[in-house]
Amino acid sequence: MNIFKQIISNHAFVSVFLAWFSAQLVKGIYGIFKEKSIKGIRRIVANGGMPSSHASSVCALCTASVISYGFSSFQFAVSALLALIVMNDAFGVRYETGKHSKVLRKLLKEGGVDMDVELKVAVGHTPFQVIVGGFLGAAVAIVLKYLFYT
Repeated sequence: MNIFKQIISNHAFVSVFLAWFSAQLVKGIYGIFKEKSIKGIRRIVANGGMPSSHASSVCALCTASVISYGFSSFQFAVSALLALIVMNDAFGVRYETGKHSKVLRKLLKEGGVDMDVELKVAVGHTPFQVIVGGFLGAAVAIVLKYLFYT
């Protein structure tokens, strides 16, 4: 039980987890409304979409490190670098991969080629999805700090 108490007393860890969970939950709820079916809840376990859970997680970590250690800390430097890399990847490389998947699916369908594997289209994020995820993560870390970790 001591390990559990240590984990939940870790503001950064709890912030990252709740930011990620919140983003995934929003995706699932949004999916229900977008698809007008309970099947939209599948988005709760999907990559891509609104908001970015990747951005939400790393921004929560970065914000929690600033709150706990300050802008001049090693912890902030590492978490900020990680956040920049992850968010750039989310709307850069991964977003482009999703666009390529769309084109490949279309070409294969037009060519009458059947594939054993379905290509995922929603792999990455638009810049807006990354920004919203980032703000969500920062907000979660701030709210947690002032409600539970004062």
